[in-house]
Amino acid sequence: MEDERVVRCDWEDVPELPSASFSEYLIDALKRGGDNIALIDYVSGEEVTYKQLLEDVSNLTEGLVASDLRKGGVVCLVGPNTLLTPTIIISVVSAGATLTLANPLYTTEELERHLKDSRSEWIVAHPAFLANVSKAAKPLGIKVFALARPDDVAADAEFPSFFSLSRPAPEGWAPVPIEPDDVILLPYSSGTTGLPKGVQVTSRNWVFALTVLEHKNYFKMVSEKDVLLVVLPMFHAFGIGVVFATISQQAKLVVLPRFIPEHFLDAIAKHKVTILPLVPPIVIFLAKDPRVAKYDLSSLRLIMCGAASLSAQIQKAIADKMGLIVRQGYGMTESTLGTHLSDPDSTDSGAIGKVVGYFECKIISIETGDSLGPNEHGELCVKGPGVMKGYLGNPGATAATIDEEGWLHTGDIGYYDSRKVFYIVDRLKELVKYKGFQVAPAELEGLLLTHPCVKDAALVGLPDEEAGELPFAFVVKQEEAQIDEDGIKEWVAERVAPHKKLRGGVRFVESIPKSPSGKILRRVLRDQL
Repeated sequence: MEDERVVRCDWEDVPELPSASFSEYLIDALKRGGDNIALIDYVSGEEVTYKQLLEDVSNLTEGLVASDLRKGGVVCLVGPNTLLTPTIIISVVSAGATLTLANPLYTTEELERHLKDSRSEWIVAHPAFLANVSKAAKPLGIKVFALARPDDVAADAEFPSFFSLSRPAPEGWAPVPIEPDDVILLPYSSGTTGLPKGVQVTSRNWVFALTVLEHKNYFKMVSEKDVLLVVLPMFHAFGIGVVFATISQQAKLVVLPRFIPEHFLDAIAKHKVTILPLVPPIVIFLAKDPRVAKYDLSSLRLIMCGAASLSAQIQKAIADKMGLIVRQGYGMTESTLGTHLSDPDSTDSGAIGKVVGYFECKIISIETGDSLGPNEHGELCVKGPGVMKGYLGNPGATAATIDEEGWLHTGDIGYYDSRKVFYIVDRLKELVKYKGFQVAPAELEGLLLTHPCVKDAALVGLPDEEAGELPFAFVVKQEEAQIDEDGIKEWVAERVAPHKKLRGGVRFVESIPKSPSGKILRRVLRDQL
């Protein structure tokens, strides 16, 4: 008997999932693009057509296979958004290998941990980050390449261009065959708690995601006439999803390496961007910053907001100010992409929307695990073909996240109303979200405990309108220790990526509240804030 408290997608005409592999799916999309512009580099103005992109992908893939990149091998990509990044992503997957993505601002220690855990064999790094990358890769014996064209790398350079491996592809070239359950991408996520873990995303996972993206209910029919802008980092699931969504519809993608307000606004105006996938801090910038009024942004018709919660007030303010549609979505790295999306004509400000195609969702009681009905608050759980294969080499964490019936436990508290529109109201999971980036409390707590002046520590998120949450530490000093708040903050900042800095502050306390089993009572600490 079907559980009435399980909510399913109400979209019409949801097609069967294609039988093609993800690489076949993307290559076919590139072929259909022809002479249309696929990519534009905002900084240099360089343009790449779909025909050129297909040629670059086929040649690089051919070279990777000839260079013994084995099926299932792992390549790590480190760098900001570039015009070359999509070619590398598609080529590695087309060679039958797995691509893992690392934040370029990782410290040497953070990157070394990522490389070890992901079992990376090759690493491709932007020239600006090669020094740090080589320090992490050298002890592990990993081959390092530059994320640059061959002409931009000296012949005697220590790290050759990744594209120097390219070879002319034969007529009738096709990607290496892969199975639906083969892992093609390995992004990292802290899940609901703990250290970052490798999320095994399969060919089937991404075929599902692109099939959903193509549906008329998703981007309100992205077409080849649309222009999207990617300022979201491509090492983030949302950013890479923007790349794939654009290619699947043969649209045009303007590439920005990072968010610089004037560049961002000028790119929209100059290239007449129609669709903006964003995270809340940039939406807030558009709603409040006086510089926005200096640019003609009239080409915009849609803002897609995800990765963190956008307040109802800001959503309405930006929609009214710019006269466009603002849609919120919800998903996790572990669900490949979105599981919920607000309707194009929705007036439900602050809602994450309804369940998307192929997924089903339920709200369960935190105490009993029983399914709840409308307007009852509990943990959001989802099930569908987008759910990851599991965490790499971590069956315990996988079992704690995906139950025996295949339900992915998100760690977020929410509810749905009588119209089956979902809202997120709180967080059960410990994870801190700073500007859409994940900060794992356990990681920073472990670091703080290595400081000679720190006896105990706990991390929580301090609510912030612009950033979502700021990492905030409660610290118990060692007896007679001489350290102040600035000293702790500076010490941590020297050892972590920028998004992990203790921007919220440090509070010294006598003790950290814990349960009888020793678990930190973060809700008590959040209440103190």
